[in-house]
Amino acid sequence: MSISAALYSGSKCYFFRGDQYIRVTRGDTGPGTVDAGYPRSIGPNWGWNREAVTIHWKSLLPITSGLRDYINGQTDAMRHLYAGRGIDLRVGSVEDLSDDTTLSSLLVLDVGACLLGSTTQEQDDLFENRNGVGDNEAVVYVVDSLQGGTGNFVGCASSPAGRPGCAVADNINGPWLTAHEIGHVLGLRHVPTTPSTNSDFLMWPNIAWTNPPPDLTATEEQTMRSSSLTKPVPFG
Repeated sequence: MSISAALYSGSKCYFFRGDQYIRVTRGDTGPGTVDAGYPRSIGPNWGWNREAVTIHWKSLLPITSGLRDYINGQTDAMRHLYAGRGIDLRVGSVEDLSDDTTLSSLLVLDVGACLLGSTTQEQDDLFENRNGVGDNEAVVYVVDSLQGGTGNFVGCASSPAGRPGCAVADNINGPWLTAHEIGHVLGLRHVPTTPSTNSDFLMWPNIAWTNPPPDLTATEEQTMRSSSLTKPVPFG
């Protein structure tokens, strides 16, 4: 692997490759020598400590220009919010499943009580569709609506073991809906409804956020970083 980047500062030269770097002390002539204690990790020493999560969009509805705008809007809102906590969002693919007639009965998706670790047969059937999705990558399924339990669900992040993802209803007026659901997929839980000022946070249990964009705490950041779905971003 070749050197990714180099930085010169007086007699010190820094050479970066992968997720490590070395420091070389140079005199007036000659190649210089690598200082003791190197190589070192780039992240904690240079403030480069980013993680990445990959999602895939799969829609049971035809991906019209309007739906594509919705997907792009949700993606952009999530990307900008997560980036503030050092987490890069990557989109692996966008797939239109609307021609698959075997999935038409799932357009109104039964999510039961929408409890993490508990899924309905319809969720199990839907989450089988992981074409092109890698291990430790999540899928966002777009459906017409969700039903079940006692709530008015517009998104649900309960998923079968080994098939991480969530389902969201089409064209919901909540820019951070998918960011909220993927937050669940990455291990976040709802914030309490008391005090009401918790509505400033992404994990408020509905989409009526106040003082947008919603907030993510440092503790929530660490939870997301600890997920098996987030991976360190190498330097260079």
